Amino acid sequence: MIAKFKTLLVRKALLVGRALLVGRTLLGTALACGLLATPAWAVVPSTSLFEGMLLAANGGPVADGPYDVTVALYKDAQTPQSLWFETQTVIVSGGAFSLALGSETTLSPAVLANATLVGVTVGADPELPKTALRSALYAARVAVADAVACSACISVTQLAPALQQQASTVSKLADVAKSGLYGDLIGAPDATQYLKKTDIKTVATTGSYKDLSATPVVPTVGKSCGTGLVLAGFKADGSLDCVTGGAAVLGVDTIDDVSNQLIFNTFVDKTAGKTDAPIPDGLGAGVTDTLTFPSIGIAQKIWIEMALTNSDISGVKIELYGPSMLNPYVLYQGGKTGTAITASYNVDTPLVSGDMTADWVGKDIAGNWSITVKDLKAGGGSGGYDGKFNWSVNIQTLSSKKIQIKGDLVVDGDLTVGSSASMAPVYWAGTFNTFSYGNSAYFSGDNKANTAGIAPSAWQASGVLASMPDDIDTVRSVFNERRTMSTNSNVCAEMWRYNSNKEGRWCGALFRVKNTTGADVSWPLQFYYTAYQGWTQLASVTINGANNWSSNSDAWPNAQASVTLVVPKGRTSTIVVQAASSPGFGSSQRQSFLAFYNNSLKLPAGLQYVDDWESTNGTWK
Repeated sequence: MIAKFKTLLVRKALLVGRALLVGRTLLGTALACGLLATPAWAVVPSTSLFEGMLLAANGGPVADGPYDVTVALYKDAQTPQSLWFETQTVIVSGGAFSLALGSETTLSPAVLANATLVGVTVGADPELPKTALRSALYAARVAVADAVACSACISVTQLAPALQQQASTVSKLADVAKSGLYGDLIGAPDATQYLKKTDIKTVATTGSYKDLSATPVVPTVGKSCGTGLVLAGFKADGSLDCVTGGAAVLGVDTIDDVSNQLIFNTFVDKTAGKTDAPIPDGLGAGVTDTLTFPSIGIAQKIWIEMALTNSDISGVKIELYGPSMLNPYVLYQGGKTGTAITASYNVDTPLVSGDMTADWVGKDIAGNWSITVKDLKAGGGSGGYDGKFNWSVNIQTLSSKKIQIKGDLVVDGDLTVGSSASMAPVYWAGTFNTFSYGNSAYFSGDNKANTAGIAPSAWQASGVLASMPDDIDTVRSVFNERRTMSTNSNVCAEMWRYNSNKEGRWCGALFRVKNTTGADVSWPLQFYYTAYQGWTQLASVTINGANNWSSNSDAWPNAQASVTLVVPKGRTSTIVVQAASSPGFGSSQRQSFLAFYNNSLKLPAGLQYVDDWESTNGTWK
């Protein structure tokens, strides 16, 4: 359907609007609703005048006779279900017709309070493009205000039901005045905190509100919702729409506003067409390029980016077809001078014809999109072509599943990603050698900076983990390979040829574990390891820098250790387990092995793995 709207007209106190609407078999002209002006104190009419004209395909009026016309009101362009509709059979004479909206189906103020668009259907044709609801229909809202006696007061019928239940009846007020007992009110709320020591008779007889102490706030139109409530708006019946907690409800896409433009849940996706598509010179059919836009989500905004160069853009025409469209949007149709077009159509540059927002916002735009560029003015090109263009289809979507954070993320406390039941815990592995036989020298000139703060020669001479310095960055020089673990994990299992006993190799695993209880928790660790006391190359274990265990004898691949660690309460601890290397089979082989078994990496109750080693600072002890 194609819709072209004419200027609104005012005739005989009626607000009248005309729209030219093209159907499959006939042309229909529907007029926006109008209401006769009436005195403010009169009863507001329950119907509204709607006029229009039906035109045949040749532009003249359709044949006289009856036609079915359906008028519907909608909340917005994104909501397909109408708030209200009715179908009437109108008698057309000379193409003209009129009908009274609300004569078949009641048109209530509650509907008008939420309606923003009106749609028209003629016969069995599809509904014509929706247009904005004009202000005349809103005159029916005067009925809501009729019961309000003045601008600063409201009657009991305008109060919320909960407040009405607290109101007294006239018959009972006499009892209160005589007895002085607040309980004589029907459904009396507890107002003890508001009363002075003097009895309530004073209030009942004088009517002076000041005789109450700690005066509560009474709901008043334009003033307040009452104690502990704030005004969010007005309901269809004129009553106050109040919310608790002193906070208004935010829109689903306003998180960027309240976060100082640091957090977003709206995302922009783009699909580009052919790069530098050539434009034929003077070819009436032009050149067409097609792209397929994927199914990303429901569009909040849609636009076309275009970058075009041509010897003379005054003769250029750009047409765009969306999925299943028979008639194109016209993006550009000459009229300007120059050699280039750079525009974002439907954002900073309006379309010549068509309404992409009405057609696609609130929908999935997935499908084939085609653009046709025509150079209708020949003579400026070279080799049959007169320019080139690049284009893309863009949409903005609102996500309920992800957010984007701009800037640094600072977290106080633990950061949990996803469900802990589905996330595999992690540890940090580290492996290093100490000596180069070919150069007869320790690696890095025996510099300790690259071996966790202990020089290679010191590791060779009975070095243990407890000797590492406090600084986390220094320890991270070795333990920097992030791995996921199971309850049994193999850290290293290697064998290599060697020439000197100085050619040691160390491998280890570092864990971060938090004790969430108020008492120390014991954690029994069981692991296979290698070490060789004869060459003073030791395996060791530490928690928070203590020398909890080290090997004191030669250990071969099947050597086992069982070490029970006491994890202190109320803190996150660092546990490191490291194996050295031992002689292997024959005199020219060595081996390095560290593996946890018997499900000992399954933490006892009260302990949990923490994934913060890459971000934590200070001391690991």
